[in-house]
Amino acid sequence: MPSRKISVTTVGMISGLESSKMSWGSEHSNDKLTPQEVKRSNCLVSALRPLLLSMSLVGLFDIWKIQKYGQEPRAHRRAFFKLYQIFIICLFVFNLIRFFFAFQSFEFGSELLATVLLQTWFMLCTSYALICYKMIENPTALIRFFTQWQKYWSLVRDLTGECSKEQACSWKRIRKYASVATVIGWSIVIGNVGFCSYTIITGTAFTNMLDPFSRSHYLFPLTLSIFHVIILYLSCAWSFITAFMIVLILSLYQEFKHFAERLENLTHDKPIPEVQENLEAMRVEHNALCNMIDTADGVLKHLVGLCLVVHVFITLILIYNICWYEVIRTDIGQLVSHIFWLSGNSSMLIAMMAVCCMVNIQAHEPAKFIHNLSMKEITAEFALQVNVFLHRLNGAPIGITAWSLFVIDNQVVVSVAGMIATYFVVLLQFQQASTTTNSSVNGTVV
Repeated sequence: MPSRKISVTTVGMISGLESSKMSWGSEHSNDKLTPQEVKRSNCLVSALRPLLLSMSLVGLFDIWKIQKYGQEPRAHRRAFFKLYQIFIICLFVFNLIRFFFAFQSFEFGSELLATVLLQTWFMLCTSYALICYKMIENPTALIRFFTQWQKYWSLVRDLTGECSKEQACSWKRIRKYASVATVIGWSIVIGNVGFCSYTIITGTAFTNMLDPFSRSHYLFPLTLSIFHVIILYLSCAWSFITAFMIVLILSLYQEFKHFAERLENLTHDKPIPEVQENLEAMRVEHNALCNMIDTADGVLKHLVGLCLVVHVFITLILIYNICWYEVIRTDIGQLVSHIFWLSGNSSMLIAMMAVCCMVNIQAHEPAKFIHNLSMKEITAEFALQVNVFLHRLNGAPIGITAWSLFVIDNQVVVSVAGMIATYFVVLLQFQQASTTTNSSVNGTVV
């Protein structure tokens, strides 16, 4: 790596070049984006195009608005797409309100939990759609995040002299992630629609799925067709928005990983003067990555929080129903359907927590290399650089949060796993107690 000497005389003070390059990190106070910034953001939008295009086709995103942000759009096209998004949200809200009529009995049991399961899933997908609509209507934060990513690579080239090959590899990797996520997303959508269709037609496990519309009504075929359309769009919201979160966070992890590898190469078995000449540049780059994380968290924190909480709840209900709902255990089709839903739900939950945890770990990884530096014959200037860097690395957790309440790290993953195991045991004990009580009552009656 070509060296670049940077002089630091006070804490946080960097040279004029680095100051100008890092000025974009404090742009959050300015909501206006220049045409150059919008153009930069299109690089990442292009890399994510397969996924964003699929989301746009089902009214969850507007890739064309992001690409043409700040330009005068075609009024009729923009109005049509906005109405399309609003129509999808209204469809979700109508379905959510309709299904409240399915709660005819609140007696605890598998049937009530199955109804709660569906209503919770409807609420999750509706909330996803509303958050994405708000994100697109005011896309400044999202575009700023895309812009910061491009500026980060410009900063890397200016400070290290690295060629654009690394950046091209980064965009290709993101495109690969987006393409794979799109294929998996459509597979989940097709599978979910198929299993929901089977459940509706058989009418065994979810007898109230179409309430308050009766199966005996002469318009039942039309009602069934409309509900299939709703299920299709709900499935798209469930799979594609989760995939969007995972792809973005996984891509951020790769950037931190690439940074940690370059820092390790810089500090491993290198003389202190050479390390000193480049350490401040690396600190500036890490600062840029942390700013990207902060902006990404502002965009994703509500989606991540919903994904974490609701998927844990749905996972518990699915496990309980598979174990104790007799209709599901005796019908192979229903059993396969619930196993599919449990696999998809738990996979999304695990993947989301895993990538968030990986970002948190990798963001603090440079501390290990800094601690391994030799402290012999170091100057006061270099000691100051090391202290400033370590203060950030050992300070507040860096990562993606759930509603800004807590950073999702390995402790959260362990806590969620423990919570699922604990509440599953509680549910099993509750069921066993209920079964024992019913047996005693029956024996007394006899």
